[in-house]
Amino acid sequence: MFDRYFAAYSKLLSFNNLEKAWAHSSPQTLEASLLRTRQLLKRLGNPELAMKFVHVTGTSGKGSVTHLMHEILRRGGEKVASYSSPHTTTYLERFRIDNKLAHPDALALALEDICSAHEAHILSGHEPLTFFELNTCAAFLLFQRAGVDWCVLEVGMGGKYDATNVIPAPAVAIITNIDLDHIELLGPTKTHIAQEKAGIIKPGCLVVTGETDPKPLQVISKAAKQAGTPMLVIPNDTQDHREHNADICRAAGLLLGMPPLVIELALENTKTLPCRLEVIQTEPRVILDGAHNSAKMNATVARVAADTKGKVHVIFGCKGVKDSLSMVQALSKIADSVSTTRYTVGYGNPENPAKLLAAFPKRLRRKAFLFPHEALADALKNAKKSDTILITGSLYLAGEIRTHWRTEKQILKDRQS
Repeated sequence: MFDRYFAAYSKLLSFNNLEKAWAHSSPQTLEASLLRTRQLLKRLGNPELAMKFVHVTGTSGKGSVTHLMHEILRRGGEKVASYSSPHTTTYLERFRIDNKLAHPDALALALEDICSAHEAHILSGHEPLTFFELNTCAAFLLFQRAGVDWCVLEVGMGGKYDATNVIPAPAVAIITNIDLDHIELLGPTKTHIAQEKAGIIKPGCLVVTGETDPKPLQVISKAAKQAGTPMLVIPNDTQDHREHNADICRAAGLLLGMPPLVIELALENTKTLPCRLEVIQTEPRVILDGAHNSAKMNATVARVAADTKGKVHVIFGCKGVKDSLSMVQALSKIADSVSTTRYTVGYGNPENPAKLLAAFPKRLRRKAFLFPHEALADALKNAKKSDTILITGSLYLAGEIRTHWRTEKQILKDRQS
């Protein structure tokens, strides 16, 4: 039923072995990323020029903010699409048009044309695009053909040199917050990271940020001043990241002229994204969560601790370059048992489960698994109905385990993630 889609996606994946390990290793190679993305988009007729944008970056919450802004615009009567990454269970999740995921056939057609254009690009002597760069071009082509008026565009990483930053000035540039993540590429301090994320600010846009720490905020303010654009700073009065995300979207929606009632209806009725503290089963309760840095993990642990009565069984796996020790320390505060594992499908190498296991306290029941569904089966066997199983550390891991309840073909069939 979805043969054309799977074939097109497989062809797109076949370009991965052309991707250079150093593709994002220096300012020069990062600048080259924007160049080759622009080259391919020009070959495709510059589909990105056919729509208006809300551009979203930040260390935490940018996926949720992208999702909420999509709903605000949709409920305001606009034809809207959104592009986000990574996906959890199916590639289709990256592309949403109005109230559904993109149609598999429409996405297949866009991917076929992207692959053909990329082949011509390579054979004419240009550097191959990365997987994310190709995805970004596919989003613009898909959305142009769908006739959308607005695209809510989530940055993949950073901002200044991210492939999404080939767009003209967005109507609103949103920077949710600044924290330490991807420091091997974005820099060792919040100030360095702020400089990268502030790169989405362009003359002619409006800026909304949830960052209040003086040093990174100063960087964002300077970028807005240099671009000659107004900026709103949204304080986190509740210390609840979900409420803070909603406040950011509320401000951005008002700047876009959305009626207050429309904004509130969108914020109150939008479902949470997959694998963001998603309760996918009860008795025992199973929570899927993609927290993958210290700040996100501390927020996850606080939420679970405040809403758990029985024992907590943790299934944990993360990417090898992550600060796993800080996440282990946070999880150790609530865990009664822990299983470490890895994702088998996803970008970047996962950390060795045995190495992760050794970092957890010996007082916990501990076991390492190379295959995530084996870790899940063990946890389900040992958990009581009143217990909680928390699967966290990586969106790739949470998404892979999510197929136990929700398969890719089921999602493709009804186009609800």
